[in-house]
Amino acid sequence: MGDLRHTPAGTPIVEFAVSHVSRQVEAGIARSVECEMAAVAVGEAARRAALLPAGTAVRLEGFLASRSRGSRQPVLHVNSFETIG
Repeated sequence: MGDLRHTPAGTPIVEFAVSHVSRQVEAGIARSVECEMAAVAVGEAARRAALLPAGTAVRLEGFLASRSRGSRQPVLHVNSFETIG
């Protein structure tokens, strides 16, 4: 988990990476799926996320957007989450 910081306007923000591991079926064949993605939480979600220990299993809700205007690299913007397990 990245360090909690604040925007110039005082809004809390934290950047981190999320890992996904699952088994999925594609064309009738089971396969293992693993990936990692950059994520960011803002506001109350950032305050809560900054308290989570690394490796905590969570269910995230949010949206994908490009990292910046000049980048097409996706970042998951987390609006809310809940711990699972």
